[in-house]
Amino acid sequence: MNTIKNFVLILLIAFCYAVNAQSQKPKVWIYTDMSDKTIPGPNKEHTVNDPDDISAMAAYLLMSNEFNTLEIVVASTHRKEHKTTPNQGEWADLLFGNAYQKDLKKLNKKLGGFQKKISFTQSCIKESAEHFNDNESYTDLSKYATVNSLIEIASKQMDTINVLCWGSLTEPAILVKHCMETGKTDILKKLRFIAHWTNSSLHQGTPEHPWKVANCNEDINACNYLKEQAFDNKIVYYELGAIGQHGIVSGSQFGDEYYNKFKVSALGKIFAEGKYVQNGVDDSDAATYWTLLGKWGVNFNNLKSNGINSPEIEKANEKIFFENAKSIREELLRRIKIAQK
Repeated sequence: MNTIKNFVLILLIAFCYAVNAQSQKPKVWIYTDMSDKTIPGPNKEHTVNDPDDISAMAAYLLMSNEFNTLEIVVASTHRKEHKTTPNQGEWADLLFGNAYQKDLKKLNKKLGGFQKKISFTQSCIKESAEHFNDNESYTDLSKYATVNSLIEIASKQMDTINVLCWGSLTEPAILVKHCMETGKTDILKKLRFIAHWTNSSLHQGTPEHPWKVANCNEDINACNYLKEQAFDNKIVYYELGAIGQHGIVSGSQFGDEYYNKFKVSALGKIFAEGKYVQNGVDDSDAATYWTLLGKWGVNFNNLKSNGINSPEIEKANEKIFFENAKSIREELLRRIKIAQK
């Protein structure tokens, strides 16, 4: 009898330890404009959306034992071509979900802490291509399921949820305005927005017009609204600028010989082939989660929480990531070798 009691006690301790370990990890919610790159589109890659997020997502999944992933919302975009395209949540589940399951066993055996499943959901604005309207009321979220889902989850959480923004800011803006209109400011205190390249004084934008960048111009009203709320300290918003592109991507290794090494695991292959241009992988939005980890160069101490990203801050953080870029790639490659087929 004592043996059974001891065994049950050990199981309970192990369970509590696992739950506690998971609760200590940063909680993450991702909004990405990523979609199936086989759908033809007008950009220079001949895809509907820039496929850089595909590489960034594969790398995120390889690093995901460092996070508690709550949800990943895909195709949060304004492309009219998407009105009749297949469900992009199902596409992402098929592409990334299957690859994740193939690599999961070996990754968990060696590293541990990976979730059994990470889910993907199609954005509520994918088919409507809707933009944010500051003059509109968003008290009713019946049309915005992926906005409402984050609010519902945040209402049940005690810890901060890190909202990684990899594209347009439409859904985050709708969420913030809804909370302002309905008195749910307690929800906003639980959210930390981390956005890549919705501002840059050095790349695309200028010191006079830092908002003239793709992710901000995609929905300028949403971008302006969130920046205003951040400046007024109503939300926490970390603006990274273009440091993923011109720090991590530009500072990384180049060449087929190097990136062919990544193709030995399912996620590694997606990473290497998602957006491979100019002899390197473009995963620029990955800056959001490398910053969140805080152990690979840039961390929150290097940034402002009110959306401000001065030329001096951006230049300094770009340099830091550039100097750490090769180590970031080597960490991904180490994990890929662990998951090797």
